[in-house]
Amino acid sequence: MPELPTGTVTFLFTDIEGSTRLLTDAGSQYSALLEEHRRLIRNAVEGSGGTIFGTEGDAVFAVFERAGAAIAAAADMQRALREHPWPNGRQVRVRTGIHSGEVTLTDGGYVGLTIHEVARISAAGHGGQVLASGATRELAADARLPSIELRDVGEHRLKDVSHPMRLYQLVGEGLPDGFPPLRTVGSRTDNLPRQLTTFIGREELDQGKRLLAGTRLLTLTGSGGTGKTRLALQLAGDLSDEFSDGVVFVPLDAVRDPELVPSAIASALGLPAPVGKATAPMARVVDYLRDRSVLLVLDNFEQVVEGAQTVARLLRDAGQIKVLATSRVPLRISGEQEFPIPPLRLPPDDTVTAEQARESEAVSLFIARATAVRPDFRFTDNNAPTVADIVRRLDGLPLAIELAVARLRVLSVDAIRDRLDERLGLLTGGAARDLPARQQTLRGSIDWSYELLEAADRDLFERFGVFASGACLVEAEPVCGPPHELGKEVLDGLVSLTEISLVRPVPGAIEEPRFAMLATIREYAADRLAARSEAETLRRRHAETYLALVEQAAPQLWGPRGKLMLDRLEQDHDNLRLTLDWAIERGEAGFALRFIAGVWRFWQMRGHLLEAWERVQRVLALPNLAGEAPELRARALGAAGGIAYWREDGSAAHALYRDALELARTTDDRALLAEALTNFGYVPQPNQSASSGLSVGGRPFFEEAIGLYRELGDQGGLANAIGPLALSRIRAGDLDGARPLVEESLALARAAGNQFAIGWGLNGLAQIAYYEGRLQEAMRSEVEALQVFNETGDVSGISVILVQLSAAAQSIGAAEPAWRLRGAGVALSNRFGVAWDDRVVTQLRIPPLVRPTDDPDAQLAWDTGAAMTVDEAVRYALEAAAELSGRDAPSD
Repeated sequence: MPELPTGTVTFLFTDIEGSTRLLTDAGSQYSALLEEHRRLIRNAVEGSGGTIFGTEGDAVFAVFERAGAAIAAAADMQRALREHPWPNGRQVRVRTGIHSGEVTLTDGGYVGLTIHEVARISAAGHGGQVLASGATRELAADARLPSIELRDVGEHRLKDVSHPMRLYQLVGEGLPDGFPPLRTVGSRTDNLPRQLTTFIGREELDQGKRLLAGTRLLTLTGSGGTGKTRLALQLAGDLSDEFSDGVVFVPLDAVRDPELVPSAIASALGLPAPVGKATAPMARVVDYLRDRSVLLVLDNFEQVVEGAQTVARLLRDAGQIKVLATSRVPLRISGEQEFPIPPLRLPPDDTVTAEQARESEAVSLFIARATAVRPDFRFTDNNAPTVADIVRRLDGLPLAIELAVARLRVLSVDAIRDRLDERLGLLTGGAARDLPARQQTLRGSIDWSYELLEAADRDLFERFGVFASGACLVEAEPVCGPPHELGKEVLDGLVSLTEISLVRPVPGAIEEPRFAMLATIREYAADRLAARSEAETLRRRHAETYLALVEQAAPQLWGPRGKLMLDRLEQDHDNLRLTLDWAIERGEAGFALRFIAGVWRFWQMRGHLLEAWERVQRVLALPNLAGEAPELRARALGAAGGIAYWREDGSAAHALYRDALELARTTDDRALLAEALTNFGYVPQPNQSASSGLSVGGRPFFEEAIGLYRELGDQGGLANAIGPLALSRIRAGDLDGARPLVEESLALARAAGNQFAIGWGLNGLAQIAYYEGRLQEAMRSEVEALQVFNETGDVSGISVILVQLSAAAQSIGAAEPAWRLRGAGVALSNRFGVAWDDRVVTQLRIPPLVRPTDDPDAQLAWDTGAAMTVDEAVRYALEAAAELSGRDAPSD
């Protein structure tokens, strides 16, 4: 080995993505694949003057004196790996990190923070991706690197690195592009809940890893409180590197309807709102996961076990995913590997010393939690027998142990044992006798914790069971009662319940503080609440509180706070479902109408259209609707019409919007009438698709609405009505009539902060410019619209703009960007059900852009675009538009 450089050096680290999967697939051929991949890397490294100073498993470590040489080597290496004819069509995809800094060379190798940081940079990437640090980029600023560059991918927090680091992706000729988001701390695809306590090692962790390596569906089964969720989270965290597109946690503890499982998965994946009736949540999830390597963690599946066919279809249609489920019962579908999770290992009955007891996982958990509760706690030979007795009496159930340990704040170990003996002794009779032994123990431990509560905390604990999936303090206070009812402030009570583990804080909530209960504890609290005389009062308070939330959020969804409010409603979606179910079950027609009028835009923008349609149908079927005020019925019918419109059900949208308009005309509410007129102007005649609206026939309704909005001085409403009138004129070729309308709509929208109308107003300006041949002006408006839609997360707007920019690029003669943008736009439109058309192609008089069949370069560009995420597609579109700025269409 050549002499290794010292001082300021540049490291290059690599490892194979999905090496375990490749090993399983290749079997005896894996060693040859591994050696061949090392040979290709060695050739690239040594060809640029670097030195390989170590290998470990499938990882390779190299060092360079010059940063530019390391970058060049990484590019050569990735091209060689990509072009190599691997046997049996396999691909060896290598992720690479490059980082520069000061190190020291010792007899044992390099020492310094830089070598640890480069390993974390490498781990953040994906197979085929090269990531470099800002330090490397600065050192390579003067290096001559033809055909390659470093693209800024933002500032990221890396695991075990105290400070954020700005990272750059190596891009250029022959290098893959369009990767998923980086696997950094807080990235969207790795949404595992943060664990506030350390994981106590158990043999099941290693066994679970072995089982998951050999199956695509592993179900952790066992009674409540055995630690299934905690084990699943640890497994997922440890194995996350094996899944190039991340690990996604799907909490199902508050879901009761098996039909909502796909919606819960879509929400956890962060899929943006779809449009159109061919956008069932299941189809969206399958389309998204079809070619991705993802581990889905489906937690608390037992109450929706009838929805197991959802999992079966995902495993069938998305061939690279794996599913890790937790459930009290197996899913019983083909390919399932059940893994019964026993309680923690107990100490022997004759345990007398601390050393003997520490061999037990149950005792280790007790010690770890006890130290967290009381830093002065010491585990000694004196208290070891008592602790061993406690964990044995609790059957080694992790949840039961944690509940008991929480009492160390006020009780000694001996006092806990004595009181626990008394509580568990009561389990020999009564209703609990019907429960399995472990469930009796768990329920007994919750009983015990409950009985030790002060009266106010006990009351609050039961009342908090009314929430479906936790609650923010701002909702908990009005629901759980004013201080004079409880005898203390709600926040103080929740803090007390948190200290003894009956309630848990939710870190990272949209609005903090937020609290939640484990599913097992919530069931207990809800059972106790049901037996109380004021249970119905609490449920009504709950419903009224969440009705107030949706009515407060509704007018903000299109403004600057729109995304924040959408996230807020998504966070409490289970409570919203519970609210509407309560109203329907009790025949509260007026309440239900108000609720759907307030919540429908959230349903539409976040992709819950199928669920929304089913729920709206239940509301409209209530027998006592006719007695409600016509204003309220008109608003609710307008909401139902909006859901039908976005599902592309033209006939239903026409009928509902018509009925809403007829009711609005019977009222004195001119704002309501203006909204109903605008809505009805969008829809075509019956039996046509909703997307065929905005025809000449809608103009009288838009014009009447505009007159009303002008009288009312409602700028936001006026912008919403003028915009579609302008678009109808553009589609009819009346540009002189359209231009002042678009400009007025845009000015009004900006003044009102209506982001939705701003984006489509800019698109209207672009449409006019396309018609008039002002291509660069059209592209500038499209880019500004794209930025607006990206800020609000409007995928429908993003996909339409991408399609239109592709046509502009084609007209300029930029074939590669055109195909890539079109591939991205069409893929997003199909994934989210967004209706789009090729009017811009017609205006620019260019051939239709459909996926080519005889041009390999165009096919590659299209497929590269189609593989992009929304963020990647937007970033590429902005870069491409900047590149094409100033270029005009070639003359004939």
